[in-house]
Amino acid sequence: MKIVLSHSGKQHSYQVAKAMDQLGVLDTFYTSAYVRYKGLQRFFLRTKNNYFTRRFVTGLSGDQINANWRFELKEILFRKLYGKSIKTQNAVYNRDVKFDAYVAQQIEKRAKREDLKDKLFWGFQGSCYKSLKAARKAGMITVIELATAHVVAAKRILGEEQKLQPEWADSIDNLRFPKAYEDRLIEEPHLADYVVAASEFTKATLLEVGVPEPKILYLPLGVEVAEVASKREAKYKKPIKLLYAGTVTQRKGIKYLLEAIKSYDSSEIELHIYGHVQGSGEAFKAYEADVCYHGPVSQTELFTLYKNFDFLVLPSIFEGFGLVIIEAMAAGLPVVTTKHTYGAELISHEENGFLVDIRSISGLRQVFDNILKLKEEQYLTLSSKAKDAIQSLTWQHYKARLKDQLEQLMVLRSNDTVKPQL
Repeated sequence: MKIVLSHSGKQHSYQVAKAMDQLGVLDTFYTSAYVRYKGLQRFFLRTKNNYFTRRFVTGLSGDQINANWRFELKEILFRKLYGKSIKTQNAVYNRDVKFDAYVAQQIEKRAKREDLKDKLFWGFQGSCYKSLKAARKAGMITVIELATAHVVAAKRILGEEQKLQPEWADSIDNLRFPKAYEDRLIEEPHLADYVVAASEFTKATLLEVGVPEPKILYLPLGVEVAEVASKREAKYKKPIKLLYAGTVTQRKGIKYLLEAIKSYDSSEIELHIYGHVQGSGEAFKAYEADVCYHGPVSQTELFTLYKNFDFLVLPSIFEGFGLVIIEAMAAGLPVVTTKHTYGAELISHEENGFLVDIRSISGLRQVFDNILKLKEEQYLTLSSKAKDAIQSLTWQHYKARLKDQLEQLMVLRSNDTVKPQL
């Protein structure tokens, strides 16, 4: 079964395309931006270009990739002019809609020239509404992958957060959408034959909106372990260095972390933050004296930074997966996170990391009190177990899991009474 993969933007779709290509099932990868020529890839790697090295993955190139940079031009310009603002986010939504219409047209054109019934269409949420319909009309099996949890759950959980922490409201992404865009996010999982969820939390939000369980395919993501610099076995000593990596937003529970860290002197614990500040940043300014804010860095730079810290802290309120969690664990960093991330499936509390309730300042403080009491050998055990926990989460393992899911889909195609093995 050959697959037509479609995704506007980046996220982890490049790795999905690479896995499909290595399995020999990739028909075409439609995307809004990709450096598809090997020579250019080598050039950007050699010159260490921070922007373009993020626009491809080594090992994936060629004519199977249909990259349409024109859909991202407005977004690129707005990011330069306005940063992470509502204007920029609206440009992203606009990109998704126009890209989706383009892919739908390509499928319709192909359907006139060839029989597509032996192919599978795999789209990503937000940018596949029309293309899902076109693929279904062409007789293709259709799959949608959710990069975050379902929008109805987002509106409920983050709507509560907006009321609880109004001063942080302008930092909350995944809450406000143009009406037409929100409608497509709601309907897409119901249009597709199957829905891919990367975490149990995402799966639970799909069940909440009535997506039948047999239709949900569970497929956790991966990490390039070799690219993440392992933590040096330095002395475990004060100040304990905590890392927060990602957009500075209340969706990731940033206020609760900042409130918790205020209880500690910087000689005991340091909190280092890497990432864009979402919204105006006014609420964040009140805490700047309590943390070390470094601004955004590329993924490549982050891979080299993990080794300099003792723990990753990601107290997310709403997360689809949280790739930063498995990246940090690959470096040997125990993680402090919530059950609204993939961390709930990886972490055994106090054995290889720590799980706290969402919105729990006291829970975070209790964890910080505990890590301050750790002896060096206890920390090294935590670190070792954190690293061990993600050994089956490389992108190579992802490829094997993907292969299994595709084989299940083939069984379902030949016998629709058989349910997928989730």
